[in-house]
Amino acid sequence: MDIVIKLGLLLVLLGLTCLSSTWALLRGLNPRGVVLVGSATLAIFFGALFFMIQTSAPAGSTPLFQKYFDEAWDHQTQWLKTQGVPEDRVSQGKVFYQKYIVQSFPAWLAVNCLVVGLLAYYLSSALLSKVTTRVTKAIAFREWLIPESLVFGLILGAILKLGFKEDGFLDILGNNLLVFFVGLYGLGGLSIVSFFLNKWRVPAFFRILCYLPLFYLMSEFICTLGVLDVWFDFRKIKTAAPEQTA
Repeated sequence: MDIVIKLGLLLVLLGLTCLSSTWALLRGLNPRGVVLVGSATLAIFFGALFFMIQTSAPAGSTPLFQKYFDEAWDHQTQWLKTQGVPEDRVSQGKVFYQKYIVQSFPAWLAVNCLVVGLLAYYLSSALLSKVTTRVTKAIAFREWLIPESLVFGLILGAILKLGFKEDGFLDILGNNLLVFFVGLYGLGGLSIVSFFLNKWRVPAFFRILCYLPLFYLMSEFICTLGVLDVWFDFRKIKTAAPEQTA
């Protein structure tokens, strides 16, 4: 039953994002703008939802998302202990979890909104391009480009992380910047992988199946590939398609 509820909620959120993406497409926004509109719509929805939940909670109570993460970590701790993981490793894991999951929750939310916004762009454009000439077919995932200037966000995150007091505001801001831009450049790296899989004539179905395993098994390599593309332009398409960037 819980799975059905979550699936239903996911469909509702995807539908909401598709509606805003449809509006953006009909307004003639470029692909990057459409994805941003869809992502921003979802982010605003979640922001309003969390605000209403927290303001309705008793004064001084633990934030709802903190309770959720605490319960999740308790379950994870029990599983780690059953696997024979030493206590010191469990403690280290808790520190990592607190910094890069709990404190970085806004960044994870932003990354997920971006992914849903990207998916909504493809779904909306696939439908609209068949019923109206005002909307063109979506650009291929392998052609997405991340604006070069965004690399400074990643650099700023590293500077804040290395240069300020641990668990202070700027340190937490650095964590969030790192998480968000690692996720963003992870998508960029997958786009590069998709380009070469297409170049090597790997069928589209198998390319799609490869994305998730590749990201989990080679996440560091995929993210690094996305960052290095800023300077090396592995696909050699930056000058060829300046308008089709995101």
